[in-house]
Amino acid sequence: MTTNDMAGIRRASGCASLLLALVISTAASAADAPNQAPALTLEKSVFLMRHGARSPNQTPEQLAPSSRRPWPQWPVGPGELTERGISLLITLGGYYRQSYAAAGLLPEKGCPEAGTVAAWADNVVRRVPLSAQALLDGMFPGCGLQTGFAPQDKGPDPLFNPVEVGLCKLSVPKASAAILKAARGSLDQAARSERASLKAMQDILQVRSGTRCVNDAPSCGIEDFGNVLEGGKTGVTIEGGLKSATTVGENFLLQYIQGFPEKDVAWGDAATPETLSPLLGPRNLYLRLSRQPPYIAARNGSPLARALLAALDDVSEASDASPAPGTPPRASRLAAFVGRDTHLASITGMLGLQWSLPDQPDQFPMGGTLAFERLINPADGKRYVRTVLYYQTLQQMRSNAPLDLAHPPGRLVVKMPGCDKGEIDGACPLPIVRKRFEAAFAADCPGG
Repeated sequence: MTTNDMAGIRRASGCASLLLALVISTAASAADAPNQAPALTLEKSVFLMRHGARSPNQTPEQLAPSSRRPWPQWPVGPGELTERGISLLITLGGYYRQSYAAAGLLPEKGCPEAGTVAAWADNVVRRVPLSAQALLDGMFPGCGLQTGFAPQDKGPDPLFNPVEVGLCKLSVPKASAAILKAARGSLDQAARSERASLKAMQDILQVRSGTRCVNDAPSCGIEDFGNVLEGGKTGVTIEGGLKSATTVGENFLLQYIQGFPEKDVAWGDAATPETLSPLLGPRNLYLRLSRQPPYIAARNGSPLARALLAALDDVSEASDASPAPGTPPRASRLAAFVGRDTHLASITGMLGLQWSLPDQPDQFPMGGTLAFERLINPADGKRYVRTVLYYQTLQQMRSNAPLDLAHPPGRLVVKMPGCDKGEIDGACPLPIVRKRFEAAFAADCPGG
């Protein structure tokens, strides 16, 4: 065999090897293709949104005993939605319009078709319906869409306030036991996990009190306020240090969001995200203990959870009958339920949803939206739900930053417990989501 013959054999062998490699690669790609995640199409979104930025619930005079320095004045009355709050919600609504239009859910221009978009708000405090209206105005300016809410002269809406109106019964002993279980047996011990934050808050407030001090001390700062459970007709509340710290921390947050000069945000002592953020820890703990234990969450949240699932499942749209007066209207594309932080806490407690927001210290931020986005696989018709939390970051709220597809708000895909199998791109099969909701309902607590 000549040298040329050997070279020819080597060339032929190399070509054969290359051909074999291409065949194997092609076969592997073909084998992997069926395992690729299918492209899902967005069909509908169901919102649970907290109201927008407000003023403190107390006047400066009412807050005066809590600090050595005077609290600042606000341009609106206590607990009212501010102009900044309205602006932030309009901006957020505009982003939702752009984002959902890009996904094919909403029209890019003009007004939505009748029956495709609706908002329903808690009727107890004015800031909630006004927030829902700002959301709609931001999404569809000039279209005249009106948010709905139950008549205010008929009392609280049972959908959002089932315990208060007696629709859902809450046992004080059971609720107390649920809170103590979440606190691992001791409220004061649970509060110690936030002691550094409470100490920083005390350094700002600079006052001491003789009320509810741990170990019966004659006086103490807020870091040593005791905590007790108090039962009443509408349930159980945690009174003492955590509740006081919740109010103080949130008031500092409101000053920051409102755009107060740095010298007026916690009197200049918590005017940056780094110094402000830790002061929201006690508030997050307070809501986790007081609203998220499953027993309490189910009784406060079952009617609303049933309404969310019905909207997600299109149960109400299966009937030709019109919705009953004073109940949420139907919406085939976007249904928004607007309430308060306690509503978000109840629903997340029922479903076992958890998250942490590195650029937003408030676990349930004002304007924050828990979106249940229903998607369909066009190939087989199976439906899925992606649970997403949309929120404006601390800096976006402070600067009243514009939002668009290039500059979006915070977005976090939230894991739905029990969906370890069958998940596609963060979306859980609808039957699993439905079962998760239904398993969390309080059997003795009907819909609102």
